[in-house]
Amino acid sequence: MQRRKVPSPAAASRHTTLSKGVVTSTRRALAAVCALLLVFTTIPETNRAFAQSERQPPQTGAAAPGGAQAPAVPLFRQARNVAVITLRTGDRPIDSVTAKSFIRRLRMAENQGADAFVVELDTPGGEIGAVLDISAAIKASTIPNSVAWINTKAFSGGAVIALACREIVVHPQATWGDALPIMASPLGLMNLPEQERAKFLVGLLVEVVDSARRKNRERYIYDEYIVQAMLTTGAPLWWIRNKETGVEMAVNREEFVALFGTEPPRTNPVVTLRPGDEGPPTLQPYPSPDTTTGARQTLDPDRAFQPASPVLENLRADVDDSLASMSVGASRRPRLDPGDADKWELVGFVTDGSVPLTLAGDDMYFFNLAANNPANRPIRTDEELKDWFGAENLSRLDPLWSEGLVQFMTSMPVRGLLLVVFLLALFIEMVTPGGGLAGVVAAVALGLLLVPPMLMGMATWWEIVAILGGIVLILLEIFVFPGVGVAGITGVVLLFFGLLFTFVPDSGLFPDTEQQQQDMLYGFMTMVLAIVTAGVGMWMISRHFKTLPLLRGLVLADGSGDQGEGMLEAMAPDRPASPVPGSIGVASSALRPVGVVDIGGRAIDAAAESGYIPAGARVRVVERREFDVVVELAEENDEPGPDGHTQDQPETRTDDA
Repeated sequence: MQRRKVPSPAAASRHTTLSKGVVTSTRRALAAVCALLLVFTTIPETNRAFAQSERQPPQTGAAAPGGAQAPAVPLFRQARNVAVITLRTGDRPIDSVTAKSFIRRLRMAENQGADAFVVELDTPGGEIGAVLDISAAIKASTIPNSVAWINTKAFSGGAVIALACREIVVHPQATWGDALPIMASPLGLMNLPEQERAKFLVGLLVEVVDSARRKNRERYIYDEYIVQAMLTTGAPLWWIRNKETGVEMAVNREEFVALFGTEPPRTNPVVTLRPGDEGPPTLQPYPSPDTTTGARQTLDPDRAFQPASPVLENLRADVDDSLASMSVGASRRPRLDPGDADKWELVGFVTDGSVPLTLAGDDMYFFNLAANNPANRPIRTDEELKDWFGAENLSRLDPLWSEGLVQFMTSMPVRGLLLVVFLLALFIEMVTPGGGLAGVVAAVALGLLLVPPMLMGMATWWEIVAILGGIVLILLEIFVFPGVGVAGITGVVLLFFGLLFTFVPDSGLFPDTEQQQQDMLYGFMTMVLAIVTAGVGMWMISRHFKTLPLLRGLVLADGSGDQGEGMLEAMAPDRPASPVPGSIGVASSALRPVGVVDIGGRAIDAAAESGYIPAGARVRVVERREFDVVVELAEENDEPGPDGHTQDQPETRTDDA
């Protein structure tokens, strides 16, 4: 048996000393490293929603709760940091404020380290211009990993926005589609004339066709005919499948007959007739919105627009022009050869075309619009959304309260109400000079009319100048140049058009797009209704002025506490006699140039003929007008009679005075 060598005491002592030194040095080094790590890890990151150090691809195939292995996330979908940009507008439409808010939040996600962004949709749609702005921002984003989460409805413009994202996921109760252009006005929803609808349809068709062609998957999805069918009526479609490749696509009647040689069946469509309809309507093709005769660009056949229905045939040239200018890619629709009929099979009847296509969540899976998540189930919660990406961090980017306030203040009903308040307060201030309270109310209402549109780009400098200039000219007409008319008419025109153009975002001097013209129409209708309402209010105020204590209190009182007659009292049918030219009185207040004078013990609204008349000065009436008088400084030898008139100017009264 081999003997173990035992070290000598000296060697053992040296070994123990060396070991202690190594241990001590190691401990000191580890302590230094820990201290450095503590310093670096406690440095706060400011203005970051996600740490840049976390932008590595997440691990796939991690263990799911309960110990089960979670499905692997495809590489193109993987993201560690996910930003959820909410478009939950409820019953409110998407408008320019919504678009600006969305773009701001998308830029925030791009700048703060998001690897993917989700557009959470629960909206009835909205303005076409705002919808196209949001869709363009999604497609131009530096974050290519974009997902639309329909939670729970994406109608009209919401459906168009969903298509702009790379993928769509759905809530179990999700509904998508019905993007037929309609007109919303202060009077409610109205059908567009076919010519006007065709103009809007061109831009929408280009948008959804571009969205469908951007999808890059092994199997053909986002069928071009399906996305067109949500924009129009009169597009019956059938769903077919290639037996060899499994590719599925929609075809119209003409393609079905050319491929199979028979009329397609019309039983049990996915989208049926509305209750009470007897059958598909007889529809005429849309009139072409193009009115020019200029040369058109020639597109490669693979890039050309393929209308889902003859109803859209007249729009082909205009859509092709837009597709050419946008450099939209080629269509992925397989070419159908009648000789390949045995390779295709009919799956089902999609829609009879009587209504715009609307799909539930299950239908979206069936037509390859919605993508299955790794667990093959709809997405209900943020946690399930994180599993979809295999993400570690998820941050919600909601609209600011100030954006909601601006949106509320720029809505048509609120702007109409503010306009009524402004006109009524301005009227009361002009007919009861010196009160001041009505003027403050008018100024506040005008500020609320102008400031919110300025914040969102609906009001520009020239519109503000026109509005303020119009008010100044109207005041000059009333108090400085009465009876001339030029200043007053010019002021009314400037005020009207200045306010009208604040309803049109980025209008410039000549709004020429369909959306701008529609906004101007809404603004015109709102202003007309507001002016009519304010006119009725002015009439009622003039009729019942004496029974309204608040309004009576606005009239400037003289030194004795008696109220002045005011212009409203002068409008009453039982008004007292008006002072005649030559009457002598005393200025109860300074005339700059308007104020109140005391003539014969009555407080009368008056305007100085020229210059400034101080309070307490003796004045003489030089002109008698319908609602007030014009006065000048009286001569020293002018003496009033017992009734407040000069002896050579007896009092007279005419009913039409």
